[in-house]
Amino acid sequence: MKKVFCWGLVIGLVFLVGCQKKGEESPEMKLAAALAPLPESIQKDLHSFGTSLNKGESLQALASLRAALRHFWEVTPFSLTQVKFVNSDNNSYGIYEPRDNQAFKDGEVIYLYLEPIGFGVEKKPNGKFEFGFQADFSVETEEGKVLGGQKKFATLSFSSWNYNTEIALTFTYTFSGLEKGRYKLATTVRDQVSGEDAVCEKWFEII
Repeated sequence: MKKVFCWGLVIGLVFLVGCQKKGEESPEMKLAAALAPLPESIQKDLHSFGTSLNKGESLQALASLRAALRHFWEVTPFSLTQVKFVNSDNNSYGIYEPRDNQAFKDGEVIYLYLEPIGFGVEKKPNGKFEFGFQADFSVETEEGKVLGGQKKFATLSFSSWNYNTEIALTFTYTFSGLEKGRYKLATTVRDQVSGEDAVCEKWFEII
């Protein structure tokens, strides 16, 4: 399991221009104080980012920022974000057409879009990064009665030369024989690297 840190701090990198007043903390001291609550690895990455950026070393600054994101990702709990119904399964990260309602006809295809965060990424000996997900689902009535579902109805594996964090998943459902009314679709997504799972719930209506 990944170690989870709780931070009550929003970090902003502020670049100060102008003369420093006597007795005032230097920008470096202020940055060090702001970074102090963070894990040491992220502190070093962000400090390196600021130093490189001030020197005009854009590529090195970008590399440090990506390293900070990677270290942040490693301590972020696995979660599901941007969960919504969409109009098709032809989607990529941030590129989709959201459905304007949650009402479906009996037998109509339902597309559920989501973006996982904090999932594990494993680096292989050949240098590639691998990660993946499995998913279960269930359908419930408004009274909480489970009408059905399936374990491991989807298995998705990824392999990349980059440490990817921008991943979108689209699940396709087709339900027939449901009476008119509201139902809860619960989808459990399991991170295949860390073993963690997260659940998202969306209500839909059969009309």
